Formats: sequence, C-alpha cells, structure tokens
Amino acid sequence: MTTVGIIANPAAGKDIRRLVASASPSSDVAKMGMIRRTVVGAIEGGAQRVLLSADRQELGRRAIEGLDPGTVTLEVLDEAVTGSSQDTVAAAQRLWKEEAGAVVVLGGDGTQRDVAKGWLDAPLVPVSIGTNNVFPQAVEATVAGHAAGRVAAGAVAIDDVSRPAKVIHARFDHGPPHDLALVEVALVDGAFVGSRAVWDADRLRTIVAAIAEPTAVGLSSIAAAGRPVSRHEPGGVRVDLGPDGERHRRPMAPGLYADVSVRMVTALADGQDVELVGPGVLAFDGERDRVLGDGQTVTLSVRRDGPRVIDVDQVMGMSSPSGS
Repeated sequence: MTTVGIIANPAAGKDIRRLVASASPSSDVAKMGMIRRTVVGAIEGGAQRVLLSADRQELGRRAIEGLDPGTVTLEVLDEAVTGSSQDTVAAAQRLWKEEAGAVVVLGGDGTQRDVAKGWLDAPLVPVSIGTNNVFPQAVEATVAGHAAGRVAAGAVAIDDVSRPAKVIHARFDHGPPHDLALVEVALVDGAFVGSRAVWDADRLRTIVAAIAEPTAVGLSSIAAAGRPVSRHEPGGVRVDLGPDGERHRRPMAPGLYADVSVRMVTALADGQDVELVGPGVLAFDGERDRVLGDGQTVTLSVRRDGPRVIDVDQVMGMSSPSGS
C-alpha cells in the first residue's frame, strides 16, 4: 500500500529563542493547519495511506477531524508518547517498519535530526517550522505532501528526485557510543546542558559544519563566515574560535546578531576525522545535548549517508497525468 508518513514536532518553534531573540512562534493551530494541508496534498499526490505521528497535544488527530479522505486510510500512530524528542525518533522508526515511501517532517533542524536518528536514510521532505531552519526548506505544506505522495506512489522514481544528505557522525570514547547532526556540531564552554538552545557566542570554542551557507542563521552562519560549504558539495568545515581571531558579526538567531572571533578555519574532506576534547558541552544542530568531561573525546566526521532529501521543485515540475 502506498504510504506517506507525516511527523510534526509540537515543540518546534517554541524554544527560549522566542525570549532572547525575535524568532517567530509557531502555534499548535498553525501546525495543525500545516498537517491538514500536508494530508490533503499527499492524497492528491497518490497516497493510499497516510500515517501521522502521535504527540501529547494530539495535533495529528485534531488536524484531520472532519476531513473526508475518500478511500485513503488515515491513521495516527499508536506509539506511546513521552513529550520528548524521543517521540520523533520513535515515529521515524515506526514509519521505517511501515515501509513509508516518503516522509514529510514539519520542524526545525533539531526535529529533522531526530528523524535521522530513528531512520538514517529516510525518504524525506523536510519542511521548516522551527527556529533556525538550515536543513529544512520553506515550502508550502500542501505541495510538500503532494510531492511525497507522488514519490510514495511511484509516479516518479525517488532516485531521480532525491540525493542523500550529509551527516556529521559523532563517535564517543565514553557513554553511548554514537550520535549525529545534520548541520553542525559545536563545542561550547560549560558543564551543564541547561537551556538547550545556543545563542551566547562568547562560549563557542569549535564548530564542525556539514552545511555552512551564507544565508543561514545560527551556528552554521559562523562557519559560513570562515568558509562557505553548500549542502550539496562534499565535506565540511571546522572553525575554531578565540579572542585573538578575525572578528565577524553573524546572526545567531532570527533578529539576534553577535560578534564572533574566528581564529582558524579548516576545510574537511568526506570521512575526515576531527577530534574534540572536553571539558565542555556539545551542541547538535544548535541545541546543547551532551556534556564532555575533562579529557573525554568525541570524533566527528562528515559523510553523505543521511536522509534522501526529495527535491519538491523537481517532483512538481515533472509531467503528471490528471489526478495522479
């Protein structure tokens, strides 16, 4: 059965950067509207079954209330929810088991990362509704759902309209052995995770970025000041910061700029190892997530083995029989 998955993060667009910067909030009502439009688009694109992630706010269930799907099956996943990022990881794992032909993910960089943690090479349409949206793209949910439906239905071959994303793999010498990021990993001064979002540039020590585009907002914008790297070119960049470096003024979050001091920039080839040594806190895709103790190490490498990101423009630009 042609299946499209939809994962929406209820926490996306609600972090502390609404208080310290000018990031726009993303309400539950707005998210439900996006979910509903994604479902409609997926049906129009040819999906026979649409599976929606579960959450404590029941966004998926509320979004499809009163919607007539015709012969298409609409289901909210029956996974137990915790109110944490693990819900997104679990939803991605379930969609992999359900053999979803395409997955639309509504959320920022952190949400897309959690999907990759659950299903590394998921066939993905990443739609931005978070704070710092480097990995996901701004695309109308209706069109995102339609493109996902067409790919899942086999109207277009996924190999013709997608390419694997880069992933920063993190290998630790202690604790859980592996983690990943889709945009950047940063080593930040400190001993606690605290509020997860990173906006204080003075605490940054090192950034390893797979995507460092000049138009980005957030930590990858700092990497772009050192050496721009597009999402489609191989490798990445390492940027070391310190008080004796070259000064740049970069957007740390929407509406929030900071002065940063770039001390050294190193281009990274695919698969090249970078070792970072604690103490400090590691931020994955803009959010502090793991403490490195004194002398503890993490080895980072950029490889193109991540989600197969579907090019919505390319899908929609292909000829389509009426009603498919």
